[in-house]
Amino acid sequence: MIKRKEMTTILINLILAKMVLMFPKMLTGNSANAAYLQALFNTACAFLLFFLVSFIYRGQKNVIELAYMSGGKALRIFVGLLVFVSLMMNYASVIRIFPETIKIVLLQDIRVDVITLVFEIAIGIGAYIGLRAIARINYMLMPIMGGVLVMFLVLLIPHYNYLNLMPVFGNGADKIFINGFNTLSMYSDLLLLNIFLPFYENMGEAKKSGRRAIMISAVFVIIIMLAVCLVFPYPTSDEFMIPLYQLTRMIHLSSFFSRFEAFFEFAWSLMLLTYSAVYIYALSFVWKETFGLKYSRPLIFPIVILSEVIALLPDSLPELIRNEKWENIIVYPVVFLLPFIFGFVSRKYFGKNRKDGKR
Repeated sequence: MIKRKEMTTILINLILAKMVLMFPKMLTGNSANAAYLQALFNTACAFLLFFLVSFIYRGQKNVIELAYMSGGKALRIFVGLLVFVSLMMNYASVIRIFPETIKIVLLQDIRVDVITLVFEIAIGIGAYIGLRAIARINYMLMPIMGGVLVMFLVLLIPHYNYLNLMPVFGNGADKIFINGFNTLSMYSDLLLLNIFLPFYENMGEAKKSGRRAIMISAVFVIIIMLAVCLVFPYPTSDEFMIPLYQLTRMIHLSSFFSRFEAFFEFAWSLMLLTYSAVYIYALSFVWKETFGLKYSRPLIFPIVILSEVIALLPDSLPELIRNEKWENIIVYPVVFLLPFIFGFVSRKYFGKNRKDGKR
């Protein structure tokens, strides 16, 4: 079993890792200087969905196990592959965009595929040590990563300009509250909370972990987007592929502290290493559960190779961002629907009035 506080920090890491990389660009592109309101709207929707699923869900079986209980091997394989593809698409975009930023900031003379290969080897080793070890390491590193992020946001205060938030609804309320559903995928990593249910002591602990992860990460998500909107007026904010990297370049505290982006990249790398190790482990675990295998560790190496191949398919960073938008529209609604649908299935097997205690 993994302690609740350790699993909570993993969920926070999973949400914030994508927020640091790609979502500021997607949010500002849709809602302009009201991107922080779209982030707030996405958070409210995610919390509501999580509340509904928590209310419906019974027992401590994940969606793959419930699929097997209700429909046998055929349904288990279908649902398992659906989960695997969704998680792989979620992860592959991150594993591609992160080496791109490493190349821009630190290693300009090294090819992206080489950086990706080295990074994949590191996360493969991390996944091999197991989820419990990853959870403990992530729990120890979280204060460092969180401290750097807080310092980053505070150091940006002299660059804030509240006039950049006008007009209040940016490109229009319809962009925020209708098109804004497309970026609800920033919370799609909560699916791993369901997949990792067997690692919790009981269902009650899992629900508490999910609630706290959403609330804590939401604070940072909204503040990050607010910082982007306060510093960059629209349409300038939409011109950067990675707005947070541009923000780090604005911080100068004398010649001694003039390269904050490299310092930020260190904390960023720690975050992405643990994020990626969790995902490789999760993908191996899902494949094992899907096909009823005994061990998941032998799957780590082939999944690392597969994820690298998929990550390198887009020719450029702009194409990757365009693909991510389509993935949000097509794939991620399934991620939120699966726990909801199988929540009703769980009530059939574990009873409507059974408490979320022991299995």
